[in-house]
Amino acid sequence: MSLTWDVVEQYVRADDSETVTALLLTAGEQERRSFAAELTTRIRAEQDDWWRRSRHPAGLYALAVIACTPSAARAAGLLSRPAMRRWNEIPVDRFLEIARARGLTWTGDLGVRLCAAIPAEGLWPREWSFVAALLTEGRAEPPVTEGVVASWLGALIDSRLDESADLSLLHPLLPAVFEIDGIGSSITAHTWDSKPGFPTVVTWLIESGRIDRAKVLEMTVDRLARGDRPVALREFTALHEALDPAPAELAAHASSYARMLGTAPSTVAGLAQRCLRTIDDAGLLPLETLLEATAEVLPRTEKTLVRTQLTWLGRVARREPGRAVEIAEAAAGAFGHPALDIQERALGLVTRLLPQSDLELRKRLAVTSPGPAAAGRAVPQVGGEAVPQTGGGAVPQAGGGGGRAAAAMPAAIGGGAELAEEVVALFQAEDAVRWERVLAGLVTVHTSGDTAALGPVLDRYDGRFSFGPQSIYLLEALRVVLGRPERDDDVRWRMAGVVQAALPDSSRPRSSASPPADLLSLRIAELAVRQSGHPLPVLLATPTDVTGAIDPDVLVDRMARLETAGLTPWPIDFEQALLRVRAGSGTPARAGTLTSARGRQLAGWLAAGGLPDPVSTRKVQCNRGPDGEIVMRRVMAELDSTRADEDGLRLEDLFLPLRRTDHPRYFGDRDHHPGVLAMALPRHREVIAAWALPDLAALADQDARGAELLPLLADAGGPAGPAMVLAVTYGLAARHEADRIAAVDAFLVLAAEPSPEPPDPDGADRPTFDPAGGALPSPDPAGAAPPPAETANAVLPSSDLVGAVPMSFAARVGVEVGDLGTDGTIKVGRVVSALAEAHQAGASGAVWEVLAAAIPGLLPHAPRGLPDLIELATRVATAVGARATVPGLAEAAGRPGGNRLAREVRRLHTALTR
Repeated sequence: MSLTWDVVEQYVRADDSETVTALLLTAGEQERRSFAAELTTRIRAEQDDWWRRSRHPAGLYALAVIACTPSAARAAGLLSRPAMRRWNEIPVDRFLEIARARGLTWTGDLGVRLCAAIPAEGLWPREWSFVAALLTEGRAEPPVTEGVVASWLGALIDSRLDESADLSLLHPLLPAVFEIDGIGSSITAHTWDSKPGFPTVVTWLIESGRIDRAKVLEMTVDRLARGDRPVALREFTALHEALDPAPAELAAHASSYARMLGTAPSTVAGLAQRCLRTIDDAGLLPLETLLEATAEVLPRTEKTLVRTQLTWLGRVARREPGRAVEIAEAAAGAFGHPALDIQERALGLVTRLLPQSDLELRKRLAVTSPGPAAAGRAVPQVGGEAVPQTGGGAVPQAGGGGGRAAAAMPAAIGGGAELAEEVVALFQAEDAVRWERVLAGLVTVHTSGDTAALGPVLDRYDGRFSFGPQSIYLLEALRVVLGRPERDDDVRWRMAGVVQAALPDSSRPRSSASPPADLLSLRIAELAVRQSGHPLPVLLATPTDVTGAIDPDVLVDRMARLETAGLTPWPIDFEQALLRVRAGSGTPARAGTLTSARGRQLAGWLAAGGLPDPVSTRKVQCNRGPDGEIVMRRVMAELDSTRADEDGLRLEDLFLPLRRTDHPRYFGDRDHHPGVLAMALPRHREVIAAWALPDLAALADQDARGAELLPLLADAGGPAGPAMVLAVTYGLAARHEADRIAAVDAFLVLAAEPSPEPPDPDGADRPTFDPAGGALPSPDPAGAAPPPAETANAVLPSSDLVGAVPMSFAARVGVEVGDLGTDGTIKVGRVVSALAEAHQAGASGAVWEVLAAAIPGLLPHAPRGLPDLIELATRVATAVGARATVPGLAEAAGRPGGNRLAREVRRLHTALTR
């Protein structure tokens, strides 16, 4: 039987490995080598569509590979292809039978080459058994890579240490398990199916005499001391526990354990601390080593480690009273710990150890190791003077929305070649500023005729409908600019439809169900539809700064240019320009000289102050259980127009009104680009925030990602109402640190802006909230926070409400934290982390306003994370020198109790009233 593909395929599909092997061995060497070319072509055409087949043919194709290929390199190239990476299905015995029959000398080389293709996470045990068989057959050693080591170790664990365990590679590969960073993450330790874990394997190897115990302990300690991610060190920590070293063995590595205490993950640091204490109990630990270790561990945030170290120091001091001063100096390092109870514990230890007569030493310790919040109480006890406080109460001055000048837009695109580069970059990574430059460039390049460089770009991307609508519309705009005929599909017809629906004279009603980010699609479609028949030399809506705003003088100049040329602006471009212009700061004198209908409309728009600020109101959404209890809650914002006339823009319908359902909607509009959304209405950030709230809330309650919008809105203009307050609050409670940092950036800008003047129809002076001294307005006349589980739409204090006590932006964020944190809508601990960052950034005054406004709402419910929040409040209040009455705090401080919350409440009350 001749060796042809049809014959081989017939037996491969029948899964007849015996016949395939016989067919390959019966053929002559020349026939097999001639078949290699077709085999290579067929394998390269194979798809990794394993889900369509009951059994993938790759295992038997491998027999043809070893029978026909002329070299290890060719064989490895075919076996490493994605469709052939099913090495566990290769019949190893028949594979080696064919290799021996051919008399191949490169079987080991093939195994080495396959090792180079193993990914870092390694192979499954049966896959590795194939590679290991090649290495054994050719008496070759594999390269010591992470993938090879992980594969070998996984197979060793899978063998359950029976007679099938492969120990031939033990000595070259086992040391690498301890040397390669990150490999611990690949170690499998499945005990649920009776497989031994890594510690069991290593201890078995020690007990069977195959490896030296002292060497293993040395490698383990060295691995832990070098550090790695916690998950990568978990098995090595377990191995150390399984080895159970004696005190003398531990003492040989005392310096390594001391080094672990500083930067190692908490579980490793805890192990090191226990080992050092065991050495000390045996009398083998020098005091100098203990003091060095103390300096490493006291700055750590894990309070269990620090408390244990301080207790240990006290015990050693009793044992060696002659060295109490040295021990006290080491313990004073905890004065700077962020936890107040740690500071107090260290203070108690130091005051017991220092001789009362040594005033100079006591003063030096107090000054050089100040605690951020306990200094005012701790310093007098150690005989020092007042310690300068850190973290001042002033918010860094920044003026988002008008107080801070935004960066100007980059220079306009200079020609067709530059435009082609920007379009390609836009397809690779969407960017709001680049979108604006590209739209403006399409108009100017079309006017100049410099379009040749755009042809290759269109040829490259045309027809790639994996893009979204904006990119599809942009491709059609390129066809228009190049003068090419429209495609056979209906793209341009659909673009004309969306443009017509948005025109002011359209009779079709428009719904505000689409997000404002859709405005960019409308503008691209308008350009593609109108540029061929009604070309313009310049777009009116191109921003003059990166927030999306347009300088009114520039807009008037652009309008005058169109009037001089006898051109009428496109409707959508004109209305987008009106929505972006900085109106209300004075109408340019030249606006009065505009004579066209659009020119007069622009002048009137500027004189009227632009789009009126809408009304933004808080909307609580709830899901209820069978008994009517609230089981899930979200707070959104709704928008209503305040326009009293009929002179509004058609595009206003895209933004207003905005209604939210009574039930939370846990999927948002995350297909929009944050920059594009922010630029749609740069002078009314409250509107954009209200639209984006479902996505921003998901940062906190769905652990979503993406808070890039928050700093953009902070730099935009307009009032910061309930939507902006909620947006920042959800950002501060985001799951991911990068999102919390973005929220802190936005908070710092918004907290620095002046609070709006409250309505005062009676002309009487109204009390304002003073974070440094005074009373926080209570959420209700009784001074108790409304429990959200009992009232769905609780009325919270806000300066947005007519007649309400005016509150700063920071205080309003605090009220929202106090409400949303009561029932777990947001996690209080995450907010504490974000506010601590703001405190460190110097915004201590604003952070205190947040905390003082949040505590009254949180105290009655005591959610998880409240002790940390109150502890932060004590530190910040001490830093700003606050003297304030926080509703409910005195009553809570007077209740008996010794848990942490009670202790933190009493500390804060003492700090505010001392």
